[in-house]
Amino acid sequence: MSDRIYNEWAHIYRALGLEPRPVTPGTKAAKLRGWQKPDTEIGQRIVESWDDKYRAFGIGLRMGTPLPGGGRLGALDIDHDSYVRPMEGLLGKIVSGRIGSKGAVIFVRVMGDLPNSKFKVKGEAGAEYGQVVECLFNKTFCVIPPTIHPDTNQPYRWIGTPLHEVDFSLLPRIGA
Repeated sequence: MSDRIYNEWAHIYRALGLEPRPVTPGTKAAKLRGWQKPDTEIGQRIVESWDDKYRAFGIGLRMGTPLPGGGRLGALDIDHDSYVRPMEGLLGKIVSGRIGSKGAVIFVRVMGDLPNSKFKVKGEAGAEYGQVVECLFNKTFCVIPPTIHPDTNQPYRWIGTPLHEVDFSLLPRIGA
């Protein structure tokens, strides 16, 4: 696996109009100050300087980035394997997504001004089962392949078509 993940991939995603962010090695986080801001607020020269400065970091994408043809990039982060198939039943076959250690992330086209949301379920006799889905729609972050997952020490992997190869108009539409 390359030790130049961010350096190799960031320019590809920027060319598609997406906003890559460096993922601190050994984490699932963008610890760069101000990463939530759009590239236009940060400045193109600064964003491009990250390619070398953070070359050995992993890569993630800022959610809420406008997509060609309307809508914004979003993701449904499914935290349990047992909820992936029901989500496919609602959205159809996964067009583009990724797998880390459990569950999956499904990339979507967010239409309208939907808030980020978290969905939890309860277990037997009201016992908390926990969060099962998180809607990552705006000023949130999603780690993508080939970043190394901190728990498995293996790269995240794509399901469906890799996001950098997908026709964004084919992503499931969420919202108005």
